Amino acid sequence: MRKNLQTYNKVNVESGVLSSDPHKIVLMMFDGALTAIAEAKGAIERKDLATKSKCLTKAINIFSALRESLDKESEPTISENFDNLYAYCIGNLIELSVSLDLSGLDEISAFIKPVRDAWSQMPESAKQDGMTLLKNREHSETQLAAGN
Repeated sequence: MRKNLQTYNKVNVESGVLSSDPHKIVLMMFDGALTAIAEAKGAIERKDLATKSKCLTKAINIFSALRESLDKESEPTISENFDNLYAYCIGNLIELSVSLDLSGLDEISAFIKPVRDAWSQMPESAKQDGMTLLKNREHSETQLAAGN
């Protein structure tokens, strides 16, 4: 039964990613990082170091992907701030993997939750503005690549 639930969850997440806009994907990434951190905390409390490692690696990978997805050309200052936040989280997660300091995991969650909540409450008009900016950039890049 547990394996069936894991398979269902994996298919559900993959389906969500395939049908999602970039805004929803980032929201799913925040949720995934927060879930992985919470699961790592539980694993540390149970002294389940294998699960702790798996969960912290997942959170680190998510923060790395978020860093790579930053649009440093359009919004360099905002991107730099988020890059610093994600780098801080990654560095601390690596240290916490060794120290097993639960309060450090709480601190990272406390930094990310407001960002996640703000992201989820973004007005539809702001999402559309972002999608328009993205489409315009892709169009410009296509034109440049075509030599026009």
